[in-house]
Amino acid sequence: MSGPTPQSAGKVARTCPQCGFKQLESPYAKSTFCRKCGEHYEPGKAKPILRNERPSLLSKVGAFLSRHKTRQITCFDCAAVQTVSSSSSSSICPHCSAYIDLSDFKINTVFSRVIQTQGTVVIDSKADVTSSKVACREAHLKGKLRGNLLCTGTAHIKWKGKITGSLEAGHIAIAKRSEVEFVRTVKAKSIEIAGKVLANLQVDGTVKIAKRGRLEGTVHAKGIVVEKGGIFLGELVIAPAALHQPALSGASQSVQKQSKTKKQSAAPSQDGQPDLGLNL
Repeated sequence: MSGPTPQSAGKVARTCPQCGFKQLESPYAKSTFCRKCGEHYEPGKAKPILRNERPSLLSKVGAFLSRHKTRQITCFDCAAVQTVSSSSSSSICPHCSAYIDLSDFKINTVFSRVIQTQGTVVIDSKADVTSSKVACREAHLKGKLRGNLLCTGTAHIKWKGKITGSLEAGHIAIAKRSEVEFVRTVKAKSIEIAGKVLANLQVDGTVKIAKRGRLEGTVHAKGIVVEKGGIFLGELVIAPAALHQPALSGASQSVQKQSKTKKQSAAPSQDGQPDLGLNL
């Protein structure tokens, strides 16, 4: 017997009920969207429209509105970005064919399971997350995080206390009246601080400290913006995103050595005047 072809291995053909376009989908996909007309449908319940059947005006308006309620998601395997319907519960990456879950999660207790979704994860005030991996598109952190949180979109933080887990996100927003201490280095493309933060930040883009915001720690970023009323206390290194932290640490050490050398060269001489190292 001949096995399945590489193109159709593990996939089944699905037909769009709106335009009749056929495409290959995972047999486990509960919902998807048509790659031709953008219509969202459930593959198991889809029934194609007959060619001689014209959609009504109401169905046309519904299809038009559904196409404009979309969101962008990122594949965890190949980092490809695609646009899907806001009502989709799952999708397939058009580049690497990886299955992408779009479910939302709300955690309000002790939690240690692994989550990987391009939906929204809410860590409530009563939650204590110790998971080795929580990957999502958007996160709302209001409780304890002792595990690892990876967010491809925005991580909203509204919390008072110490965060011992790791955080990496596309954008991080610290809400007003938040008082957060990060034990581990925080990595992001951009950060906006409206509360009080004690952390070591490694940012590819810009750090923004809003009015009444406060940041203490070491910052490696491409730029920093401090609004009137904002406070920054600590060490700041402005460098391109491609420059890694070990190289920055070495540069910082060389600056410190030069500073010590300058101090030693200005030591007082026997006559009580500072010796500036000049041969007169």
